[in-house]
Amino acid sequence: MKTQKKRTILAAVLGATCAMPMMHARADHEFGDNTPFYEDDSWYDVSEWFDGNDYNPTDEAIGRWDDELFTYADNATSSDNDNFLNWGDYGYNSGNESDWFYDYYDDGYATWENRFYSNYYDTNDDGVYDAYSSYSDTDGDGLYEDFNYYTFNSDADDQEKNRMQAKSQQKEMKSTEMQVSGNVEDTKMVNVRDRIHLIAMVSQSNGQPMMVDLGPDQAEVQLFKGDRVSATGHVMKVGEKSVLVANEASMKNGTIAIDRSGKKYQGTIEKVKTVSVRGTERKLAKVKTANDKTMMVDLGPASNLDSDLEQGAKITVQGVPVKVKDRVILMAHKIMHDGDQTRVDRRVAQAN
Repeated sequence: MKTQKKRTILAAVLGATCAMPMMHARADHEFGDNTPFYEDDSWYDVSEWFDGNDYNPTDEAIGRWDDELFTYADNATSSDNDNFLNWGDYGYNSGNESDWFYDYYDDGYATWENRFYSNYYDTNDDGVYDAYSSYSDTDGDGLYEDFNYYTFNSDADDQEKNRMQAKSQQKEMKSTEMQVSGNVEDTKMVNVRDRIHLIAMVSQSNGQPMMVDLGPDQAEVQLFKGDRVSATGHVMKVGEKSVLVANEASMKNGTIAIDRSGKKYQGTIEKVKTVSVRGTERKLAKVKTANDKTMMVDLGPASNLDSDLEQGAKITVQGVPVKVKDRVILMAHKIMHDGDQTRVDRRVAQAN
C-alpha cells in the first residue's frame, strides 16, 4: 500500500494533566531574532570545543573515511545503526496487509505534564528535529492559554509559517487526560521515529475501537487478543487516525508507567560548559558514549543539576536529537548519575 505523504506539520492534540505554577510565555510574541533557541554567539563558542574529532555521531559508515561533517547524503548511506536518524512519515510498509494502524509514524516526542504540552517537529522532513512548541494551561480551565515556539536552526525555511501553524492548534487542544478501557482486539509493533512502540486496538464499551500507544521497549507487557486493558493519556492525530498516547496502563499482569523520555545513551563527560540560552544558564556537555563516539548534550538549566556533573563523570542520558546548523545535539530529558535520577525541565520562557 502506498505511503501517505506527508504528515501535517503539527498533529492535532488533546492535552495534559495536573496543576503546577508555570513560566509564562508570551502568546503575542512576534517572530524575530530572539526566536532561535541557541543564540549564535553561544553556539559558536561551544563549537570551538570540537577539533574534527568525531563531534557528530550520525553520519559514519563502516569502511568509509569520515570528514567529521554531517551531511544527509552521508547519513543516507550510513551503515551505523546506532545513529539518531531512523525516521519516516506515517504510513505502511510495502506489502503489509495489516492496515488498522500505520506501520510507522512520528510522535514528535510529545510530552504532557502539569497542564503543559510540548512537541518537537521536523519541519522539512530531513530526519532531524529542528523546531519545538509548547502550550500551557495556566489557570486550570482545561484550555491552553500560553503558546511558545522556537526553532533550533535559524537557517530553516518558512519559520514564520511553521510557527503560525503550531499556534493555530492552540484552540483545538485541551489539558485534560482521557482514559480508555476495553478488550484488546489486536496488537502491533510500530516504528516510531527511532524506537519500536507497542500499539493496541482496544474495543471500548461504546463499540468504537481506540488505538493505544503503550510506548517503547515494553518487553514486560504480556498483552493478547481478548485481554482487558485500561490506559490513561492524551489523544493525538496521526494522519487520519487517532491514537491515545498512554502514560500509564493497567492489564492482567499489573500496572506500568510508560517512559517517553527518549533514547538512552551511556557515557563519560569529557568537557562541560555553561552558556546563556534565552536568559537561562544552561550546561552543555561533550560526552564520549560507551561505543566510543562523541556527542553533544544539552543537560538543561545549570541551577537544577548536580554539581558533580563535570569532566570524568559517568552518566546515562535520555533525550531528543535536534539539529543546530550542521550539528546534532541531544536535548536531555532525563539524566542518571551516581544512583540519582534528574528530570530536565524543558519549559522555557520567551526571550526578552
